[in-house]
Amino acid sequence: MRLRFEPLGDRHDRAAFWCGHKSADEFLKRIARQRQDRLIGTTIVALDSAGDPRRIVGYFTLLPHEFRGEELPDPSRKAGRIGKLHVVPGALLAQLGVDQEFQEQGVGKHLMRNVFERVAGLADKWGCAALVTDPIDNRARSFYEGFDFIQMEGHPTRMILSMGTIVAALKAAQAQH
Repeated sequence: MRLRFEPLGDRHDRAAFWCGHKSADEFLKRIARQRQDRLIGTTIVALDSAGDPRRIVGYFTLLPHEFRGEELPDPSRKAGRIGKLHVVPGALLAQLGVDQEFQEQGVGKHLMRNVFERVAGLADKWGCAALVTDPIDNRARSFYEGFDFIQMEGHPTRMILSMGTIVAALKAAQAQH
């Protein structure tokens, strides 16, 4: 399956999307477009290039994040050579979902690669020390662990991935192609 990625728009069929998590489904159907129109976050949809151009296969929402004080764990500070900065830019993967019909077909992997590419682009423009996310359940937690996210110290659900790991993953993916 060849995926095409683009910002959520009016032509996309949000009503047909169902990933199996009510909160993720409702976010896409009711909230994502409102937030995007208010410039609060960006939702990117994945579409099957060979299929219905309105059908959303998967999506993700990225937001800027700011690590304050000691929120950013020491290993991430050391890896990024951040030192004692009290405010450090980051990114938040706020939502991610794959339509039930397309699950277990590698769509999540393609979504994450696109997330990594966008976060690396943000790092080039305004800086980004790490990507964080809050998995919706244990299955999502296992999914993120597959991309080397780790539990963030002091947060019961939050997981973190350093910018260095993201860049290394992108280089490895480019080397395979």
